[in-house]
Amino acid sequence: MKKILLFSLFLALPLVAWPALPVQHGDSAYALSLSAGYGYNSTYLSHGDFDISAFLPVNPYCELQADIRLSTADVYSFGFQARPKFLIPVGCLYLQTQILYRDLHRNLFHEFSGAVSLGYRMDYVDFSLGCGMRLMRPFALDYHSTEQMVAEPFILTYSLRVFVRPQSADWNLYFRLSDWDDFQIERVWSPIFGLGAWYDIDSHCRLGLMADCKPTGMFHLNAAFYAASALASFSYRF
Repeated sequence: MKKILLFSLFLALPLVAWPALPVQHGDSAYALSLSAGYGYNSTYLSHGDFDISAFLPVNPYCELQADIRLSTADVYSFGFQARPKFLIPVGCLYLQTQILYRDLHRNLFHEFSGAVSLGYRMDYVDFSLGCGMRLMRPFALDYHSTEQMVAEPFILTYSLRVFVRPQSADWNLYFRLSDWDDFQIERVWSPIFGLGAWYDIDSHCRLGLMADCKPTGMFHLNAAFYAASALASFSYRF
């Protein structure tokens, strides 16, 4: 129980930080996205993924994001992100809280993870650095038994996205290097390499493509292939 309380307090701290002035940067429209993709890794082999995502700019001070993934690998994931934003002369500072849950049903295993990070966003660059933690337990164990819960109390998290056009453009290409995505946090030495693109059909409809690759091995020197995925999405902005 103590681990769960500490985990909750750790994730709640950034939500009390609220900027004094409004910030307008990036996409300010409510959006609902549907995505379908294919993935392959050395554990589950081939599998299909179906995602539902909601982007909610509550006001100029804060934006929220919620994601659900259903996978034919019998893995079900949920992610939530809250980003209070802060006014600076150039770009935008934000404080991001992530709460992630994965039901690895095929392995009869739960995974709870979360992270707090400080980010900086400009037209062509989005960078964040923070720390996270993870709690893991099999289905069959009692929630009230703290000795039966496996915890990783500290995970360094980082993300870098570089865009070829301003993020407000109606089409764009970007490169991403990160040790987390919307559903999981990896260890610092297991980065995810990604390429993405979007195209706005009109002011409401957006098409997106994203491809990720994650090798294995320390610093990926002569590393063996581990996982890759590709995802196509359709977003409607209200």
